[in-house]
Amino acid sequence: FYLFHGVPRSVARLVTLSGLDSRLAASDNYYGSGVYLADDPEKAAVYTYNKDNPNGPRTLLLVRAVLGHAYLTAEMEKKVGRRAPCIAGHHDTVEEITENVNGQVHVRDRITPRPCDHAECHSMLASPPNARVSRSTNQSQVDGIPCSEFLLYSHVQCYPEYVIHLVPRSRVWLAAS
Repeated sequence: FYLFHGVPRSVARLVTLSGLDSRLAASDNYYGSGVYLADDPEKAAVYTYNKDNPNGPRTLLLVRAVLGHAYLTAEMEKKVGRRAPCIAGHHDTVEEITENVNGQVHVRDRITPRPCDHAECHSMLASPPNARVSRSTNQSQVDGIPCSEFLLYSHVQCYPEYVIHLVPRSRVWLAAS
């Protein structure tokens, strides 16, 4: 599959040199830690927003992705771990732990493996019925167009093949090379 990944312009070069690494992803994303991709470039563009230059250029990566056996969900499944669910939909559970060590508060995740021996999926396709992105503002919202997200749990499943630079022209984003 070819899918889109939005990145801040400042890190696009680094990603093209070293790849998209699921091991560096935040653990508090909706579907867990991994590489998030979209089939709609406007959904991916949401993640390119620069608060210092909101109308400035944006960068998308066109990524070649191998989904393998994808788990399909229509639910928003916050904090589901660092690996794909099994084919029956069981997830690892993530619990936030707060510790006080020598007067300093530390917050970490405790991951409990899923309690089953079903075959593991390789990726997740999330298509919640209320997930939308606005074509006019590129912000996630309820009243925009439907959007899906693909989540890859291993960095070897994707390769950033093309860099697309978007420049604003009268409220329309044009691709520039």
